Amino acid sequence: MSDYGQQPERRRPARRTRRLTFQAAGGEVRLVSQEHLDMICPPSVGEPPTAGRHSGFWVELRDDAGDLAFFRPLHDPLGTSVDVHSPDGTIRRAFAAPADTVFEVLVPDDSGATTLVLMGDYEPPPAKGRRRRTADPGPGGSREFARFDLGADGGAS
Repeated sequence: MSDYGQQPERRRPARRTRRLTFQAAGGEVRLVSQEHLDMICPPSVGEPPTAGRHSGFWVELRDDAGDLAFFRPLHDPLGTSVDVHSPDGTIRRAFAAPADTVFEVLVPDDSGATTLVLMGDYEPPPAKGRRRRTADPGPGGSREFARFDLGADGGAS
């Protein structure tokens, strides 16, 4: 028997959007600006990925209790890997140091969501005097690599 006719309950799209601009340099990621926009936020699509189980990059918007309020997949915002296609038809992923870059993410402008978490196949540089755990996180290696407090009032522009 199929559940074809049953649709999962979906949240209504947020009527306001927050544009978050990040700067990545020297392996560190900083939230450099927030802009509040009068537009409907593009919705999340699919099931939320899970740290350690899924690979790739995504952003999570969390409420005060730490519960997931929203997620958005990202296409390697740090430029840490590329697919290498060989003449024999095999494909492998090659990893490199993160590029210095700027990227933006659109999330709902929800005053109840106070924390933004960046997840991905990336390990920030170790603190001085500490060694990196692994050079290549490998498949399913996505984990939290940055966290930002957006404030109880939704943050300032």
